[in-house]
Amino acid sequence: MKKLFFPAILLTAIMLTGCYESTQEITLNEDGSGTISNTNDMSALIAVAKQMGGAEKMAEAGDQKIDSTFSLGKEADSILGLSNSERELARKGTANITLNLKDEKFSTKLNFPFAKPSEIATLNMLSGKILASTMKDQMGGMPGGGAGEMPEPTSLDDYYTVEFSNGELTKKVNKEKYAGAANDKFLEGLKEAATMGLNMKVNYVINLPRPATKAEGKSVKLSDDKKKVTISAGIDDFFEDASVLEFKIKY
Repeated sequence: MKKLFFPAILLTAIMLTGCYESTQEITLNEDGSGTISNTNDMSALIAVAKQMGGAEKMAEAGDQKIDSTFSLGKEADSILGLSNSERELARKGTANITLNLKDEKFSTKLNFPFAKPSEIATLNMLSGKILASTMKDQMGGMPGGGAGEMPEPTSLDDYYTVEFSNGELTKKVNKEKYAGAANDKFLEGLKEAATMGLNMKVNYVINLPRPATKAEGKSVKLSDDKKKVTISAGIDDFFEDASVLEFKIKY
């Protein structure tokens, strides 16, 4: 995985709080192909790192800026646990990491093309694995380690099943798996961070090739032209009622 260097105190903040805003945007074409991007805005972590006593160390890092975009073509081979078909999909993606300590900006973005809607679920899973691999790679270089102390990163999407086809998109809670969500150490850490005002928020944006004929879901918002669907919720919403992220869209 491409090696980038972040201040250790910032990586510690990621490990301890994990607070961020995640946005997944899907753009569909008429033939069912399209693109999916997963953006994690972790800018709030810079302020958290300073509050954790890292202001001096952050100052030592100076006006550090990173804006790196790279293909996952070669990086895909270093990600463990992928099948051959998953690795082939990963090779088509690109990644961007942006860090500006002075402006307190920190984000990651992964982009993938897909040939058919049924590939979206796999690409979403790949995004999680790639981000987790990147964070572990960076933390492995921290003094005294760090990667070993970090719970295995998980995603709210792990607790849902999706059925995407050309013309219909459905997302439902996996009730059996959700019953064990309270034992998910990574999500529990996010929940605890929320009690300190560090709430994780997830957003889903779906750009349709034609107007929706049906858009159902507790958090579903449909644009005036009925071609853009937006769903948003926080970590507390997920634990209170996971159906907040369910949806059924026909177009």
